[in-house]
Amino acid sequence: MSSDGNKRTYFLIAKEIGTSSGAGGTAKVLEALAALDLDEKEEESILIDAKSEGESSLDFVKILKIFRVVRKIRESVSQAYEEAMTRYSKVNSMTGKRRPTEDEAKLKQTLMDYILKIEGTFERNDLADESLIKELHKFFESLDSADKLSEENISSLYISPKTASLISPLLERMQECYEEYGKIRPILKRLIRIADYIIEDAGPNS
Repeated sequence: MSSDGNKRTYFLIAKEIGTSSGAGGTAKVLEALAALDLDEKEEESILIDAKSEGESSLDFVKILKIFRVVRKIRESVSQAYEEAMTRYSKVNSMTGKRRPTEDEAKLKQTLMDYILKIEGTFERNDLADESLIKELHKFFESLDSADKLSEENISSLYISPKTASLISPLLERMQECYEEYGKIRPILKRLIRIADYIIEDAGPNS
């Protein structure tokens, strides 16, 4: 996406945050955020820079980029989570009327352990997302120049020190979720492959 395209996206996200209210408002902000396009090289550097710089130079665009990077990996993990749930249900159905083999029993337990682990991370991520949007909403409400924001100046919007101190722990929590997703995703994909082998070996009548 061009620089001008991203400026428009930043502005549209800001508008959604400014009018956000409750779960419906959060959903609209996340929908607007999904339009923010970051290249792979930029994604890799965003979280590294955020950790080294802290809250001292926290601007609105930087917050959105961190938010988007974490949401992007979450979307990937969500897909793997749905696939893992499908495989678990299939193996569970296969073994509903017979004693599971050792491999089946081990797979079911391991899949469930990681499914529960992901759900816990999703829950922490959801709370951080909602709290972040809430704090940014308060910031825009208190901003005297909010009505003067435009596509041209949105990239220069810095967060007040008070808001930055409230937002920084939320961004740290989101980055922790990002790291957890990065660890869980390859394990989950491997478990899905193992499940496919076991389901295939069991045959169509299992």
